[in-house]
Amino acid sequence: MSGFEGFSAEGLAMLTHLSQGDRDLFQAHKKRVTAELIDPAKAFVDAMTDALRESISPHIVGQPKVNGSISPLNNDLRFSPDRAPYKDHLLIRWWEGPDKKTAPTLWVRIREQDVGFAVGVALPTPGPWREAVAGEAGAALAAHLKRLGRGRELDVAGVALKRVPKPYDPEHPRGDLLRHKGMFQARWPEPAPAVVHRADFVRWCQRRLEACADIHRWLRDRL
Repeated sequence: MSGFEGFSAEGLAMLTHLSQGDRDLFQAHKKRVTAELIDPAKAFVDAMTDALRESISPHIVGQPKVNGSISPLNNDLRFSPDRAPYKDHLLIRWWEGPDKKTAPTLWVRIREQDVGFAVGVALPTPGPWREAVAGEAGAALAAHLKRLGRGRELDVAGVALKRVPKPYDPEHPRGDLLRHKGMFQARWPEPAPAVVHRADFVRWCQRRLEACADIHRWLRDRL
């Protein structure tokens, strides 16, 4: 497989088109999907893995395959039958830890019109998260989030409880973080840049995920 050279405009437009169709439409375009989306995504994973190991952690894991770092393009309709059969984006991830499902993770979501970035982690049990957030270390996480949010439309996802859980003070300064259950993710979108069609897209994404480095390391070191 050759090095990453960008995603074609035709490939990204095909994502939008396929998300509005059915399995027959997808099957009719399957060879193009592989050539213009999946193969470039594999090369992108390899290039970004090297970049993230250099700038965030040498232990970052990237697997250049579908169901590795590349999420399948089809939606699982068993639990959400009202969703479209196919996604309108490529979702690609890198993680640090032995279990991809629970390891701190960095994401890039690529659509025709925008590129999204995220840092976060699944929370199988809330205890370690709440203990870390409530203590002195939690102040550092809050500061990291504040910095990441400067100049960005940052969405902090995962708040699932209406109230701060006991035994924590309902007026705790990090009450919003204590109300997370199941997951924590800080994310934002940006308009798709012209470099999405070139090898420079790797560096463009690397700079944005580098802004997540402090949060990623906080999650890695405390959960």
